[in-house]
Amino acid sequence: ACCLTDNCSDLLAAMAKWGEGDPRWIVEERADGKNVNNWHWTEKNATQWSIDKIQSLLVGFTIDTENYFIEVTNLPKCEGEAVANNRKAKLIFFYEWVIEGEWKGHKKKGDNRTKFRGKFTVNNLSEEFTADELDFDVSCESSSPDAVDVKEFVRKEGTKYLQKQLGIYLS
Repeated sequence: ACCLTDNCSDLLAAMAKWGEGDPRWIVEERADGKNVNNWHWTEKNATQWSIDKIQSLLVGFTIDTENYFIEVTNLPKCEGEAVANNRKAKLIFFYEWVIEGEWKGHKKKGDNRTKFRGKFTVNNLSEEFTADELDFDVSCESSSPDAVDVKEFVRKEGTKYLQKQLGIYLS
């Protein structure tokens, strides 16, 4: 049973009819199959571009403060996918990444200038989160008191810098 009111019936009567070639329709069948004005859904794989972009944003990135120097040295894992969609000329991005990075760093003050190495992981880089919502797991290869200080700096303050870098990718 149909529950159309008189207003809906008037609206339907005013709409373009199938097969009448109404000029109000922007999209029409084309012999060349061209997607005029990106009206139809298109999907482009942006995975390799994203991997390259994330690598360029993070590898070699340094954090140089008054007390600490940290450098991201490598990204041994950057797994996931990224897709750019276009519908009615509107861009829609979908991406999901798991990133593992390696860092080295040291204290700039004090007698011990030992360089420490560690790792970080980002498990939730996706369109569902903003840069400041990204979670980082941080570890250090050493457990000396100075190493713990450096690791804690990376965990508490360094991740803010890394969030800002990844925010460039997100924008």
